Amino acid sequence: MSWDQETFLARLKQAVDSYDGEAAAALCQELVDGLAAGAELQPGLGREALALLRRKRYFELMERVAGALHAAEADDAQVRRQYAQALIDQGKMLAASCVLELLVERTAGTDPDEVAEARGLLGRIDKQHYANAARIDPRSAPRHAGRFLRRALTAYGEVYRSAPERYLWQGINVAALAHRAAADGVDVPDRPDGRGIARDVLAVLRARHAALAEGKTLEAWDLATAMEACLALGDIDQAWTWLGHYVRDEDADAFELASTERQLCEIWGLTVAEPPGALLLPVLQSAALLRRFGRVELAATQVRQTIGETFRAEKTFGTERYVPLAWYRTGLERCGGVAQIKDGFGRGLGTGFLLRGDDLAPSLGEGAFLLTNHHVVPKAVAWDDAVISFEALAGQTFRVVKELWTSPFVDLDATLLQLDRPVPGADVYPIARDLPAPGDTAKVYVIGHPLGGGLSLSLTDNALLGTSERLLHYRAPTEGGSSGSPVFDDKWRLIGLHHGGGVGLKRLDGLPGRYDANEGISIHRILEAVRAAAPAPAAERRA
Repeated sequence: MSWDQETFLARLKQAVDSYDGEAAAALCQELVDGLAAGAELQPGLGREALALLRRKRYFELMERVAGALHAAEADDAQVRRQYAQALIDQGKMLAASCVLELLVERTAGTDPDEVAEARGLLGRIDKQHYANAARIDPRSAPRHAGRFLRRALTAYGEVYRSAPERYLWQGINVAALAHRAAADGVDVPDRPDGRGIARDVLAVLRARHAALAEGKTLEAWDLATAMEACLALGDIDQAWTWLGHYVRDEDADAFELASTERQLCEIWGLTVAEPPGALLLPVLQSAALLRRFGRVELAATQVRQTIGETFRAEKTFGTERYVPLAWYRTGLERCGGVAQIKDGFGRGLGTGFLLRGDDLAPSLGEGAFLLTNHHVVPKAVAWDDAVISFEALAGQTFRVVKELWTSPFVDLDATLLQLDRPVPGADVYPIARDLPAPGDTAKVYVIGHPLGGGLSLSLTDNALLGTSERLLHYRAPTEGGSSGSPVFDDKWRLIGLHHGGGVGLKRLDGLPGRYDANEGISIHRILEAVRAAAPAPAAERRA
């Protein structure tokens, strides 16, 4: 065989843990090519590879690997289930249903646990169909899509009732869907007692937890299930406690955390705008950030309400292993200084953010000025036609009265603008003294208006890859419309102005080769250029 199976899993783990998608894809292709060449895999290698990919949500690669395993007749029930999971999380519901129905048929009577898992995933598909319909049209969903919710209840319920002390995640889904059916007015004959099921599930988990040796805790999925059971019972303090155990658990990675967040938002209807979501969701999302897989998109009202009194600031989960609420809250407060730049017809052109004048140049005084990219407003649109909108500040809008300084795309791609009046309540950012050193722990955070949409904190896959005197390269995801966004270090200090990205960029770390990266301009280089161009303060001119 032309590839090294002995080190394959270690190499794949290193690639996915560092979010090196190119390396992960190349390694998966090694496995696919090896199977096509007739190689016989070491026992369990295929299953373990799929598990590694799932933990970091590489669903397309999961599909490719599982398909190759199936074609080589090197798969088993678990591999086929993982294949279906990858299809579900890519929205390929019909294909996933076919895989799961065949899996149930083939494992019936021989592997009850795999049957239970497969039937639970069939319930997951119907649950998602209902959630999608409710998101599009909440009023009509109970009538035209209620069948999906009823089918999901049946799928989960039959598995749970077959062994109530064993199939707990299916049971808590029955409780959640029973709650959702009652809330939406979906007609469910003989609707299950969701609170009763939640009490039973929680009792089993408490007993398991009590039986563990000192210092041990439940598995990650059981911790999430206990948290959800407490939510079903209205015991938010206990839900908070179980959530604390869950986000601390090393086995709760990107896949698990994203699944839990989806359940709380899509089925329980929690939001960061009001309790209990205002308490639970930020902690869950913050934990996802440390796994380098969390993207948080907040409407303006959610930003304002989340940073308000709904936080219980005295309760934090803070050590270096997870994110304190104070850190998360600071990130939300940074949204206040970010604006969307629109044309006269309300179309989003890009993003900008506020800086104090005396941080830019002494002659500018204490007022706030807007920094954005030179390329954000095309030549066909005059600055005096642009509308500057601060969504996190109740959507207040401003006009541009003057372009103070600019640098073309090929240089610093930056423009400094004076607005028609002061911006009340805006957050003017502290500037980092130095750029962080790239490395395994260095991260950046970007706030902007991707695709011309609502205010978004871009926090997924956010490693800092390299720096130079002028540029920053990083993996924080951005879309069109993010141009002009502020780039922050891990203490929410300003380090750069986002302006683009590309495939195969030349590395900034001095190593050979290229990488895919987003690119920002160093804020220190911009400050140097503005200060050099700005007039001296009046006192210095008189002297």
